[in-house]
Amino acid sequence: MPDARSELPGIDCGDQRSSMHFRHPPTGISGIIRPAVQLLLLVAALVLAPEAGAQRHAARSLIINPLLDDRNHLPDMDVRAFHTFGGWAGFGNFPLSSDDHHLWYQDLGGYVELWRQGDTSSMLLTGQIQFLADPHNDINFNPRAIFWEEGLLYTTRLSPGFLQLGFMHRCKHDIDNLDIGRERSLIFSSMILRYQHLGSLLREDDLMMMLGFEQYVITWDRRTPRELEETGPDWNDLQNMATLHMHWHANPQEESLFAETRLQLINMEDRLRLNRSASVGWRFPRSGGEFRLVLSYEYLHDSGIPAEPEEAHLLTLGIRANSPFVFR
Repeated sequence: MPDARSELPGIDCGDQRSSMHFRHPPTGISGIIRPAVQLLLLVAALVLAPEAGAQRHAARSLIINPLLDDRNHLPDMDVRAFHTFGGWAGFGNFPLSSDDHHLWYQDLGGYVELWRQGDTSSMLLTGQIQFLADPHNDINFNPRAIFWEEGLLYTTRLSPGFLQLGFMHRCKHDIDNLDIGRERSLIFSSMILRYQHLGSLLREDDLMMMLGFEQYVITWDRRTPRELEETGPDWNDLQNMATLHMHWHANPQEESLFAETRLQLINMEDRLRLNRSASVGWRFPRSGGEFRLVLSYEYLHDSGIPAEPEEAHLLTLGIRANSPFVFR
């Protein structure tokens, strides 16, 4: 990564100066809630609530769990390196956006299992990006920003459910911003604790529920011109985040409708914020993977793109292909 320059566009998120915050990881969580149908209805109601908040993760619409893939069975005590690998790719349009920084997006990500013991535990390395383009050039496709993630995720089977522990490094870069003369670079890396549970709403194992907690340990929000650091939400103030994520398949084994809802309660130094989204689409499962058509709505209190923070209401129409079983 190139060295950062505080007065010029092109700041790289690898420049970890004194404004970067380091925090201690969490010591635990108070407990695990087992959602039911009533909670699903409550989440749907909260998604429509008017007050919300900010955070953007490249893989926020995915639930990743390699132990859901039982095609490559290992005896309980067997250990294997590089057991499986997979990934996903997506492309879409923002037909409706409340700002002028979103018109197209592209998602790309993958994982490799570094270590697997039987069908009970796994350690994977994962990385993903989300590329965003706005309409401000002659072809209505102007590269604007890229969000990057990479990290380690350990998964172990419980009775019931799954427990995940890990670390994720995240950063954001601006693209082609010389004509704008403004820059915003972000780092928001965290320790991760998640509980996943397969439930049954209309048929067996059609509902995946995830509760997550993230403690931000490295945060950085650098802007050019520097005067803009006094405006809007400051991602240096990120403390921790709790997530409730639900993904439902009408028929997990066949082409079918799916729906997803996600809430993220974000603790910043000034106040709590609530991020929300809802998606619906059609999935086409195949032996080698899965293809999806999806329509989604998302609210971001701060999109993380402009140097002067702006909120964003986003309606997205897109397609996605991913490896089978591992992703919900």
